[in-house]
Amino acid sequence: MSIPSNEQILALLNQLDSHVADDLETSWLEFKPWKSPKDAMREAVSYAACFANAEGGAMVFGVADGTRGRAEVIHGAHGYSVDVWRKAIFDGLRPHLAVDIEELSVPEGTGKLLVVRVPKGNAPPYGTAEGLYKVRVGKNCMPMDAHAFAKAQVSSGAVDWSGQPSAIGLEALDPVEIARARGILRGKNPESELLRLDDESFLKGLEADKNATTVCESELLSCY
Repeated sequence: MSIPSNEQILALLNQLDSHVADDLETSWLEFKPWKSPKDAMREAVSYAACFANAEGGAMVFGVADGTRGRAEVIHGAHGYSVDVWRKAIFDGLRPHLAVDIEELSVPEGTGKLLVVRVPKGNAPPYGTAEGLYKVRVGKNCMPMDAHAFAKAQVSSGAVDWSGQPSAIGLEALDPVEIARARGILRGKNPESELLRLDDESFLKGLEADKNATTVCESELLSCY
């Protein structure tokens, strides 16, 4: 499946006489009732971040949930500006992301549904300006857990993992490898002041105290 086209959305709306809107939602589609331009826009920004952190998706505003019957369910959207919405969503996401917004004509309600299509983001994690980070899981937008958030930041290059503090202590380093590191340094720079230091100070000089993981995964040292 993928982000639905207007034709696919219209086909789904034809099922509202026998289904509630929630039954028709997918990982790529969310129906939302129209409350007010301000409230709807706030939801649009939140769901845009949610979809961008997954595979992308579409929001259709102006469709109620919990009841059946097209005439009752489709009430439409009003009081908005497509250009204002497009800018507000772009400005409301961190990092910024451009979305596609268009009106979809229907015979019910105000005669217009507002469709917001969000691409899969290429620089996740995406959040709102208020710091809300969610991801689409099935038909729900769920808060990103700490591990997923950190992984997404590293994958996008937003965080340099090698510069982060490590939970590995200096005691985890193999003394034989520390001696080997001294030998490597001595071969490259026999006058280095680091060679005159004890092991703890020597490792601090290598900045192993700041990130032992980097040192462990380098060619310089091995860990227990």
